[in-house]
Amino acid sequence: MTSHFLRAELEAIYPTKFVQMDETRFRIFNTLYELPLVYILACLINLFVNSAEYIETDTKKGVKLGDVTMTYQSIYNDVDTCMDIVHRKGGPLKTETVKDVEKYVVKDERLPTLLTRLHQQGKKVFLATNSDYKYTNKLMTYLFDTESNSEKREWISFFDFIVVDAKKPLFFSQGTVLREVNQETGGLHLGTFTGKIRSGAIYSGGSINVFNELMGTVAADREVLYVGDHIFGDILKSKKVRGWRTFLVVPELAQELSVWTVKSHLFAKLSEFDYQIAEIYKHLDSSDTSKPDISNIQKAIRAVTHDMDQSYGMLGSLFRSGSRQTFFASQVMRYADLYANSFMNMIYYPLTYAFRAPPMHMPHESTVDHESRLTEEQFRKIGLAWRSRSSKDPKPDK
Repeated sequence: MTSHFLRAELEAIYPTKFVQMDETRFRIFNTLYELPLVYILACLINLFVNSAEYIETDTKKGVKLGDVTMTYQSIYNDVDTCMDIVHRKGGPLKTETVKDVEKYVVKDERLPTLLTRLHQQGKKVFLATNSDYKYTNKLMTYLFDTESNSEKREWISFFDFIVVDAKKPLFFSQGTVLREVNQETGGLHLGTFTGKIRSGAIYSGGSINVFNELMGTVAADREVLYVGDHIFGDILKSKKVRGWRTFLVVPELAQELSVWTVKSHLFAKLSEFDYQIAEIYKHLDSSDTSKPDISNIQKAIRAVTHDMDQSYGMLGSLFRSGSRQTFFASQVMRYADLYANSFMNMIYYPLTYAFRAPPMHMPHESTVDHESRLTEEQFRKIGLAWRSRSSKDPKPDK
């Protein structure tokens, strides 16, 4: 929930509370990696806005000092460029990570076991990462150095097909040039690879269409379960372009569930408030001119919503804003067939398990008492055409 000191400003800028979410005004941040970007951007804007030397521009889209103007867009562009430099191949982020892998990378002893079981039951395992080969090799070597990997198999042997530098989401459309990786040097072989994709080899770039052609038909699109942690680059694109089954990894879900377990009674309170409002209006219709006073209930709703949001921390819940779903939650519901805080949760299910979403009522369905039949009068009230069961449908006009 928005802090109270910002409410007046927001209502002045967005009096109708309608926000046009076009790409020229908004950037959607989807991953934990982008949290530092958001934090640095907020700090810089706060610094300039509160500086005695800088004044806000007439358009309120930036600040200026004398003849120098900085728009908030340009500040964002600079921060985004710096993040790209830090994250790119050979950048300080990956360099520092491999220096102390144990500090930055979480190892799961169950990983080799899960992949082994997948192979034992005839499944093919495919790895596609945007990281380069050298970085991938160091991290994967560390991840598979576990007691459960008693045979000390190389990490490459756990995958049937491997692609590095995939450049997702571009990988799901036109892609890039497909090359084979020299595993001794980490370099790329010259020219475009056009041979048959083989197990044990590592490839760079390419596209999903080219890859499918070269490795032959392994599985129909609906038989592929794609696991990723990026709602846009992994889940949305693979679902819309290929029609794959999707599994979204949301690390924050562990915290979300922890808070929900303790604070779910607050959500029950919101439902109770909605019921109270419905009861107040229950016996009113369009002939009533007086407006019921529900201000106290609305005030209580705002207070409970604030308590709920604050329970999740400064940024609130990833999935809820009070009783409503966030934009991220709506995307998860639409594009992710499965989601969890870790794909290792699959180890607790048989690989033949049929996951099904629980049945959900639409708003119009939830108003019906399914234990009783609707009368003709009730049908009229909700705008449905009533037909006697014994009547015949008229023939349509030709």
